[in-house]
Parts: sequence; structure tokens; C-alpha cells
Amino acid sequence: MPKRRRRTYLARTVFAVTTVSAMLFATACSDDSSDSSSESGQGQGIPEAATAIMDTDPYTAARWSYLVVDPETDEVIYSNQADTFMFLASQTKHFTVGTVFNNLGVDKTVTTPVYATSAPVGGTLTGDLVLVGSGDLALGGRNADQGKFDLATDGIDHVYADALPGAVLAPGDPLAGLDAMAEQVAASGVTRVDGDVLVDPRLWETYDTVEGLVPSIFVNDNLVDIQAQPGEPGQPATIQMLPGNGLFTIDSQVTTGAADSDSTLKVEADDANPTLLHVTGSVPAGKTSLTVYRITDASSWARQLFIEALQRKGITVASTAKVNNDAALPPSGSYQDNLRLATLDSAPLGEAGGMILATSYNTGANTFVCLLAVEAGSDQCADGLPAIRDLAAEAGVPASDFVIMDGQGGDPSSATPTAVATWLKWVSAQPWADTFWAGQPILGERGSLSGVGADSPAKGKVIGKTSTSADVEPGTERLVVTTQGLSGYLDVGDGRRLLFVVAVSNAVFPDLPRGVFQVGDDVGMVAAAFQQAQEK
Repeated sequence: MPKRRRRTYLARTVFAVTTVSAMLFATACSDDSSDSSSESGQGQGIPEAATAIMDTDPYTAARWSYLVVDPETDEVIYSNQADTFMFLASQTKHFTVGTVFNNLGVDKTVTTPVYATSAPVGGTLTGDLVLVGSGDLALGGRNADQGKFDLATDGIDHVYADALPGAVLAPGDPLAGLDAMAEQVAASGVTRVDGDVLVDPRLWETYDTVEGLVPSIFVNDNLVDIQAQPGEPGQPATIQMLPGNGLFTIDSQVTTGAADSDSTLKVEADDANPTLLHVTGSVPAGKTSLTVYRITDASSWARQLFIEALQRKGITVASTAKVNNDAALPPSGSYQDNLRLATLDSAPLGEAGGMILATSYNTGANTFVCLLAVEAGSDQCADGLPAIRDLAAEAGVPASDFVIMDGQGGDPSSATPTAVATWLKWVSAQPWADTFWAGQPILGERGSLSGVGADSPAKGKVIGKTSTSADVEPGTERLVVTTQGLSGYLDVGDGRRLLFVVAVSNAVFPDLPRGVFQVGDDVGMVAAAFQQAQEK
């Protein structure tokens, strides 16, 4: 399990790390402008509450793009730089998730099977037991056994616990699916596996993305949760590894800081022994802190946890290996239906897509691209991207106005505000539109907008996808925001919805912790100002 450096993309709860040179692409696409006037004279003057935000110091040299339109009449209400490229970042997920909903269906589930390679005799399997990856993002976790794909609502979801403070564990039992399949294996009469336990990840070639590796098998989002319980200031903290497992061991050097201190919790694999995790840093007294270690060998991770699930069901596993033996897998397509000992159905893709939109789950969005590739008959995940481009064209988005690099919105994924609004108008006419909109963040209430505008009269009336791409300037630690965006619809009363896009490019903040939250708040409150000015 080699260590791998990763670059993290966030959207409000999700921070995007890119190169500062990416700003050059945005500036080269048009003349830089922070002028709040319309680029073509269309629309109304924007409300003073929006101008007051746009004119503050972080945005003096920045460029604001926005578009608010009435989809029923095509009236342009507010417009600036609406036909100029902006980086999409996580607004790309509008297109990724929408394409999966359209092409695969919101009710579609994926099935993860377990096969024996030979018939058990007298309860003993002398062949191998193979868990076949299906692209199920939860594998029974996040309350998938109830048909759900739940996200954390009492803090930032753990998928970004190594990027921002305040993260909490994902809801549900992450091992529920493995336990269910192990129970089925036991019910088939197997009491002992003398062969090996294997994981078959060959549904697609592991997708190497900006966010990290995207395999076809996931357990606990392929994260090891590292939770720290503080002691008294100056004393060691107690570290818990979740889910508990026999693959990794912990070396903790974590101390407890003052109650008002920041968590500096950090985990790294040992260079010589990657199953030894060194946990360092300090955590504030009086509250639990969380970070995560990101799995780089998903097959070995799932294999170990499946073996432990089998053992909990009374099945003896002879193998003591800790690494998945890919070379021992049977030929693809050779599994026999009569040797299928267990299956697990995922939650509907509509549920998974809602979580991806609400939390801006990058790995989930990239997995959706892989599912589109499989649907197209390919094991190369990038072959799922043409389906997104084709559907965007069908929706009326010109190819010249839309660039997509992956499912999550890695730079330089770009579109014009007009292109985004065109897509959203088309989506709203589709039979799956209600599922699409139900999954989106909501100002002051849900997902990556839950912490924005909680006291605003626009709370609950701004529904849209957040996006962020930024980097920290070396030497100064200033946060340079390539783009912060938000797009969706404004509920302005009387059953009327206005489609909107708001984004700011090239804003500079003193540091990351304050900047990443302030820019998200400011863009959200510009949208809130638009909503309030138009509310009937």
C-alpha cells in the first residue's frame, strides 16, 4: 500500500487545492472585471446588499460573474460576464450527477456479489471466496440497508476530515454490508475457507484523479477514521481507529491543548511499514476531534474487513495474508451463478447523487463517471466523460462553452454562466428533476450551504451547488481563490423559481482558515441578496 500525495478539492465544506497558475486561464478568457454592471446592458442593477459584499477588500482586484434568469420567460434579471468562461470546480457535479440520473436512472441500484471458485464440501471451501467490486460507494454504510445514502448533518462529513475542522463520523455502520454478506455466506453452509479471500476490483481500472484513486470497491468511503478524545491540557489524547481492523496499527503522539486552540491532528503512514499510522498534533480540550487516513490499496482494505466480518459470523479463514492477491483472481467473466454465495444491493443512485451534491463528494462524483464508462462498455473511467458532454449538448449547451476534465470539476473544467443556466433549465424539465433538486445544498439548512445565511431571511430559499478552487501562496500563506461559485435556483415566492449563477475569481485572503469560509459566506450572501430583491 504505497503512500500517495493527494490534492484536495473542497466546496464550502470542501476546499480545492490547485496551482496558482490556474488563475491565468480564467484571466486569459476575458478582461478581468469586478464591475457590477451588466456586460451587455441586460437586466436590472443589482441590489445594494450584493454590491456591499462585492466592493469589500478581498475582491478589489477580483472578477464577479453572475446571471439570474426567469426560466419561464427567459428574462435576464441580473447579468455580468455571463458569456465568459469561469472555472466550474464543483459546479461540474451538476452535469455529472444529472447525466447519471438521466442515463442510468435515479432508482438504479448496483449489486455486489460474493462467489466461491469451487463448491464447498462439508462446510469447507477449498477454493477461494471472491468479493467482486461493483462501484457501490457505501457497501451497506450510510444506512444503505434502509435505501438511504445519508450524510453527516451535525458537522462536516468525514470525507473532508483531513481538510477542515469540525468533521464528524459518517452516519450508519460502515461494516453493515460486509456483515450482511458474511451472514449469507454462513447461511450457505460455509464454516471454513481453506483457500484465500479475494477482492476483484476489475470492473474498471482504478481511476487516478486530482482528488485521489477511485477503485470499484469502497468500505467506509475508503477512509480510516482517526478520532481523538482529549485529556486535560498538556496530557496525551486517546486515539481511536474506526472501523477497528487488523490491517493498521496506530502510533499516537497526540497531546491535548487549550480549549480554545485549533486541532492540528495529522496522520501519516510509516515510510518503511505503510500499515503503521503515525498520528501527531494537538487537539483542543473539551471536544472530540477527527481526521482520516485515505486508503491507497482499496482491495486489501476491503479484503481485511470482509475476513473479519466472516470471522464474526463463525467462519474460519485459513489465510493470514494482509494483501489482496490480484494474481490469484479467476478469469474475468468466469464466475458461476450456482457458486454465488451472497449479494448486496446498493442504495438507489438517486440517494448517492444527493449526497454527492450536498457535500460535494469528489470521489463519489468521479465514481459516477466510472459507472457511465461501464454503461458504455469500457473499463476506462475517462470513457464516461463523453456521455456528459453529449447530454450537455442535447440540453443546448454549446461545446465551445463547456469543458469537463473529470467528474468532480478539476481545473480547468469550465463553462459560461449562460451554459450552466441552460443546463439547469433543461434539468428542470426532466422526470428526475425533483431528485436532482432535492439533493442540492440549501442556504442555512443543508449540506455545504448549511452554515451560510442561517439568520438570513433568504434561508431555505437559495438552493444550489457550491464550488471552490484555490491555493495557498508559498511564503505568505495567503489564500488565492481561483473561483468560488454557487448555482441553482432562487425561490422568490408564488411558486416562482429563478435560475442563478454567482462566482468570484481571483480573490485574495490573509490565510486559508478565514478565507475559505469567508468567500463561501460572501458568495452565498450575494445569492441571498438576489433572492431577497426579487421575492414577491
